[in-house]
Amino acid sequence: MRTTIGVDGIDDLIEGGLPIGASVLVAGEAGTGKTVLCIQFILAGIREGEPGVYVTADPPGRILEEASSLGWDLRGAIEDGYARIVQVGAPPAPPPPAEDEEDASPPGGGPPGGGPPGGGPPGGRPGGGPPGGGMPFGNVPDDAPPAPQPLDAMAAMKEIEAAVAEIRAERVVIDRPVRPGTAEPADAAQFVADLVRATLERTHCTTLVAGQRVRGGAGYTTLGIEEQVVDGIIDMAIVEEDGHRRRVLSIHAMHGTAANLDDHPFAIVRGRGIVLGEG
Repeated sequence: MRTTIGVDGIDDLIEGGLPIGASVLVAGEAGTGKTVLCIQFILAGIREGEPGVYVTADPPGRILEEASSLGWDLRGAIEDGYARIVQVGAPPAPPPPAEDEEDASPPGGGPPGGGPPGGGPPGGRPGGGPPGGGMPFGNVPDDAPPAPQPLDAMAAMKEIEAAVAEIRAERVVIDRPVRPGTAEPADAAQFVADLVRATLERTHCTTLVAGQRVRGGAGYTTLGIEEQVVDGIIDMAIVEEDGHRRRVLSIHAMHGTAANLDDHPFAIVRGRGIVLGEG
């Protein structure tokens, strides 16, 4: 059984789509379109009746802004209960309120701090917020400040499992689960390896793992671990020909699949995302 990756043309390169339950590394340097492909994968799953969970160390707002810049309403999918964004790790605890602000309320009877009446924004399933009244983006609001990265794969896995169970997800994206410079390379590599393995073992979801490499660097990713724990590799690169740069995509491996290994030019187009054969 296979499922679409969501990009016209790529499915044709891998015998009709990704094997359901497989894990695939999307590798490339900054600016190649890895996050675009990952968002496109989640939205394509929703169209196929396969809800998705997006896992990242970045604030959820970054992913929502990326989607919005392409004309995609990922926030609406989240509010309707078809997607979740889970920020790996816990945000820092908010400072305690000043003594003279503890009982303050804004005009109109809203809660302290100016939040919307009812204790949280609408979202989750249609007709109200997610169970328990939490934020629909996972464990933090989309405008939360960056949080220190605790490299605890099992704690992160609990967050992912809860989001998968809540929306009955069939797809997971793991995109930048460790912020650059927040951990030693060996610790970050171990965390990513453990997180990917645990995600596959505990959710059985079709999973994309975005891995970044330095331009001109050796290997598929800077950490050098992602390719060792996945079933397939999609490589995205920027090449220079006759003084012009263009983006190309190639399938370097896909377990159990006869793949087309050629480089294929592509463009990133508003409203369509990655479009193979253009660029």
